Amino acid sequence: MLQSVHWYLLPFLEWLVDSWNPLLHEERPPNRNAGDSAVSSLEATRNAPELAGEAATIVWEQEWFEWRGRHAVRTARAGGLFPNVLFRRLRDHIEISWAEEGLAGAPEGFQFSATAGRSLLIPEEVAGPLHEVLAAAVAYLGNTIPGSERLAILQAKIGDLTVPAQHDIRLRWLAGLATAPPMSKRLLGRTTEEDIRSTWSAVLGALGTLGDQRRDEAVHAALATDDTPLVIAGSCQAALLFGAVSPTVSEADVRTLAQVLIDQHSASDVESEYLKELTTQESLGAAVTPWEQGYDLAESLHQKLHVTGDWIDVEHLFQDLEIARLDRGLDDPTIRACSIVGPQHRPTVVVNGSSFYADNHAAVRFTLAHELCHILYDRAQGRRLAIASGPWAPRGIEQRANAFAAMFLMPPHLVATAVADSPDPISDPNGVRTVASRLHVSNRAAIEHLYNLTLMDENQRDELLRKLGLTIY
Repeated sequence: MLQSVHWYLLPFLEWLVDSWNPLLHEERPPNRNAGDSAVSSLEATRNAPELAGEAATIVWEQEWFEWRGRHAVRTARAGGLFPNVLFRRLRDHIEISWAEEGLAGAPEGFQFSATAGRSLLIPEEVAGPLHEVLAAAVAYLGNTIPGSERLAILQAKIGDLTVPAQHDIRLRWLAGLATAPPMSKRLLGRTTEEDIRSTWSAVLGALGTLGDQRRDEAVHAALATDDTPLVIAGSCQAALLFGAVSPTVSEADVRTLAQVLIDQHSASDVESEYLKELTTQESLGAAVTPWEQGYDLAESLHQKLHVTGDWIDVEHLFQDLEIARLDRGLDDPTIRACSIVGPQHRPTVVVNGSSFYADNHAAVRFTLAHELCHILYDRAQGRRLAIASGPWAPRGIEQRANAFAAMFLMPPHLVATAVADSPDPISDPNGVRTVASRLHVSNRAAIEHLYNLTLMDENQRDELLRKLGLTIY
């Protein structure tokens, strides 16, 4: 049996240096946020949609290929037997995910012992060891092959990783604004650097031109980071917020969100003691699914709040916790709301008046409960949070917040009372309408929650959705 294999590592070392900033700072996956980890999202988006035209397919594949080239260790294998491992940023952590996948050129029966998994690590704990390996390996090779021009270039690039000029570049990657422009723009002759500069400059320009006499302090707070020479350890408010919005964010939305960051800045800590008592940082774990964790967090919060009444008044709770609610219209209708809070930002939820759900009171209540989960449990290092809840926010965090919202608005004891008081069974559309009305939630939210509570089976759920004219997923 073959006990070990050896291959040429210099291409991998060169790739690691060239990919350093996106590897440790870029979060947003290519084309669509389709998986709970980078490796699962990349697998799910490997092929363009079946109905995509030739041009759209080319763009899709190119975006996918380029992102994989920045994050997948296997792209630097140069014939070696590398595992299918991906590094990427995930809010204030580095996500390392891996999965078993066939490898061209591997001998028959070859496989890796770790088939699939995911881990979240502190950025410094990843950047430090990687840099040590880089420096030691290149120093060894330099002593072995003195005078190598290739090694001299690599050595210079390693030195450049710690220069102060890297800060702004890394901030762009964190904000999701440092990727190459879409293929359509490249075909029109716009260069990558021009697009990068113009988009990021729009954010900085909006921050710099808004505000009042406190502008400079507010801008500093929005862009403040926890830096190390090798990696941005703690994301700034602006990067956290813009990293979760659409890749094609409009200039108007940039200004709207920047204005919120300026307006909600505070030189002092204005977070209520009540909110502080309830707030904890809860990392997504592998032991339970995001929706199970969301349910658990909601039930735990109910025990702490001792809420009474026939339904949950989340708007009143916002007032008690001194969480500001703002209503703004964004060009992007897929964003339901944004949340910010931090040492120098008031706890704030911005409801998007242009969202597909903005005209539905029950849906807005669900959105507020969803954002409450973010504010209570998704704080980054330094108690910072800034997130735009939509298709580009981290999937696990969004799934947990959705489950939290359902359980928080529909705790089991209130569900049981509503079901018992309904003149019609919940298997009947009128029964579901009664329960939904009693709890001030939508029919769909009620049906899905009743199903998750095992009060109906899958066939009953689908039949109710059909009778009520709701889409069956």
